[in-house]
Amino acid sequence: MIENIENIWEREFGFVFPRSEGSKETFMRRYVSFATQKELEKDIKMNKPLDCYVSVAFYKYPQNMEGWLRAELFFDFDYNENTKLAYVDALTTYEVLLSDFGLENISIRFSGSKGYHVIVHDFTPQILGTKERRAIVDYLIGKYKIETLDMAASCDVKRLRRIAGTKNSKSRKLCETVKRSRELWKRKK
Repeated sequence: MIENIENIWEREFGFVFPRSEGSKETFMRRYVSFATQKELEKDIKMNKPLDCYVSVAFYKYPQNMEGWLRAELFFDFDYNENTKLAYVDALTTYEVLLSDFGLENISIRFSGSKGYHVIVHDFTPQILGTKERRAIVDYLIGKYKIETLDMAASCDVKRLRRIAGTKNSKSRKLCETVKRSRELWKRKK
């Protein structure tokens, strides 16, 4: 079961497909939008994409990536050989966001491949721009010695992230929530 996408009608989606049947070459279809969670789930079931992504950004016109409204606060932790360090860094960030920043709705997700994502679902920090996000990243690295944080991805207000509950086509592992601060929102249709 895939995650419930908050304000789905304001999100851009991207899907990876094989170029042709049996081909190892792929292409990404972007600038897709859905009005409801049911539409998204039906599309995934019918088209069977290899990989499924949703924007961290909310847009007035998501199918064109226009009219940027806000974006989830998103942190990307990658590892090469040290999966434990990436998880420790993600967990430290999660705890710092709760304690030092007073945020409440936070999840840690295994990306299905090379690391973890920490996503803040609170509304207030969603209005932060790249400069303010960079200040938070610098704070985490400077004060808490976070090593595996992908700075560029974590400051990008138009980034796509993998949809929890879908598999990574390369690793065949599930992107899944491994920790969350409290029950998040109710399903919105």
